[in-house]
Amino acid sequence: METPRRKLRDLHLKNVQNSSTSICIPPSPMLKTLLGHGTGVSVYRLDRSPRQGQIRSPWAVKRITQNPRIRKDPLFNKRIVYEAEILRKLQHPNIVGFRGVVSTAEGVDTLALELCTTSLGSILEERHDEDLGPLPPKNTLKIIMDIAMALDFLHNEARLLHGDLKSFNVLVKGEFEICKLCDFGVSLPLDENGEVNMDKNPELNYVGTRLWSAPEVIDEVGIIDSKADIFSFGLVIYETLALVPPHTLELDAALGEELENSHNLTDDHDKLQGKQLNYSDTEMPEEQSEEDADDESDVSDFSLNNLQSAYGTRPPLPVAFQLSDDYNCIVELFYLCTNALSEDRPAAKTIWQCLENNTANVSTAD
Repeated sequence: METPRRKLRDLHLKNVQNSSTSICIPPSPMLKTLLGHGTGVSVYRLDRSPRQGQIRSPWAVKRITQNPRIRKDPLFNKRIVYEAEILRKLQHPNIVGFRGVVSTAEGVDTLALELCTTSLGSILEERHDEDLGPLPPKNTLKIIMDIAMALDFLHNEARLLHGDLKSFNVLVKGEFEICKLCDFGVSLPLDENGEVNMDKNPELNYVGTRLWSAPEVIDEVGIIDSKADIFSFGLVIYETLALVPPHTLELDAALGEELENSHNLTDDHDKLQGKQLNYSDTEMPEEQSEEDADDESDVSDFSLNNLQSAYGTRPPLPVAFQLSDDYNCIVELFYLCTNALSEDRPAAKTIWQCLENNTANVSTAD
């Protein structure tokens, strides 16, 4: 897909965002295609009716889930409203497009967004399930280039820290024609120094998923900067190589050792493997019933402690895959982005400019 010339694209986005046409979105049960879900929210596909014989592109719509407990908590709806306010102002080809927001009489808001084909997280899950090995290097380099450009815009022009960068918040259109950053519900404003100063602004709180969080976030330091996003970005690069969320390979190894000593090997393994998926969510699993708690052994508690101790560290690359020389640049970027000290990580602009220069050099050599 060709990207329209900047003036035409910006004009189109402005017209979409300023349109006075009312948006009609049916109740959740009428939206048959569930595209994804996160903490307290679900994303559906909305196929819009043709207008005067013109076919209209489908949208993705985001709203809080039907869970009664979730719907009573105003936090999740506030995040949708906050995300809508942010997306109205973000016009960039590598950031998901804003289409509108609708409020119901009950005060529930729905965010309408540009529809992409799938998420990077879903692609990697499929490759893992089918034992296909790491994402091809050309696709990974396309992701890195596009998302680095989105982060450069976000950090330096929009003055925002994304705050929850992970593979499921990277959208892919077509066959990696273009990749886009999404989910800004927990983004944080960067001050004039390019920092989030939580000591001076105690109302600010980093909420992002801890598996992907930088060490300074895990340590709860009072001031963080845009390099916190870069660490998370490095772990997204890791995901393209390992095909699993960061640190879960080590968890699998720990589970294997523990389960060998378990009397109910098969039952415990099935329970723990199923529970493991919850750890990639923004928040830890919901409180369990007493019956569920009794069913789970101390094995899961010990494994969870192991997992939490790995937060904010660089996970080792899997040894099962033999990476060709085509992956050298990708592996190098993974290591650079996941340096423990924020000042040792590259800026987003440095990343995409280096890739752009390398591509130009290869083309010249050819």
